[in-house]
Amino acid sequence: MVQYIARRLLLAIPLLFGLSILAFAYVRVIPGDPVTAMLGVNSDPELVARLRDQLGLNEPWYQQYTSWLGNVVTGDLGLSYRSRMPVSDILIDRIPATLELALGGLLVGLLIAIPAGLYAGFRRGGRADNVITGATLVGLATPGFWLGTLLMLLLALQLGWLPSQGYVPFDVDPVQNLRLLVLPSLTLGLAIAPYLARLTRTAVVETGGEPSVSYARAQGLPEGTVARTVVLRISLPSLIVAIALTVGFLLAGSIIVEELFNWPGMGRLVAAGVSERDYPMIQALMLIYGVIFIVVNVIAEVLQGLLDPRVRLT
Repeated sequence: MVQYIARRLLLAIPLLFGLSILAFAYVRVIPGDPVTAMLGVNSDPELVARLRDQLGLNEPWYQQYTSWLGNVVTGDLGLSYRSRMPVSDILIDRIPATLELALGGLLVGLLIAIPAGLYAGFRRGGRADNVITGATLVGLATPGFWLGTLLMLLLALQLGWLPSQGYVPFDVDPVQNLRLLVLPSLTLGLAIAPYLARLTRTAVVETGGEPSVSYARAQGLPEGTVARTVVLRISLPSLIVAIALTVGFLLAGSIIVEELFNWPGMGRLVAAGVSERDYPMIQALMLIYGVIFIVVNVIAEVLQGLLDPRVRLT
């Protein structure tokens, strides 16, 4: 098992290196110039040249990359072009809000997707399976911003059950924090639930022919008991990987949800950074998002190896 974990960790190193190259290159192919975004299109050419030199934008790209990567390794993410504040200080204030939203969305998605996927998988080809499969197709095709707007109009503005926008830290007012979290989490959870439900159904269908499942049914156990104690246990390694893969959807979806519900997380920094060509901020956000995705998937693969020894042989 130690060798399996070490192998997975070693595989993450080239991924992180490739991610750093992708983050660096991405911001430089975005149309527009950061200095022009800061000073305006009619600014003094001499001032523009001096600022570009101060920011290191006149250096060759490989020197810019090696300098940035060297600073990142030491924990220095640079200064934001927009605020001239350390990027790490800005992100420290934003990361908790994004993690809270992601966990809330994941919880909502799991509460919807796991029961629906189990129910559809156990009734493969039946009416319930067709209804759930059709609903997941509709859910996958539904834009997140449209769904969030609809929930806001219905639950906040029309019925008045929940606040529509805003954020209060949990340590300041736990009750208001949770009330403000409901709508964004529900939007994010409903966006990932169709994907998780389809993966759960597939895992259930694949494990339905396992000898242990047939043996449990031969003993006369109720289908609900078979689903909870046998099928779900056998499907758990595959479901863990599926849940880890949804982290990408959660992080991408949080950008739209945070803008829609005025949630002060990292997602709003992405939109602001792109519009203002804030290279250090965008690079840091892409790197952090990628690190989170890679770390979560490495943990999921390790857990999968613990639960299913056959995985460690691959």
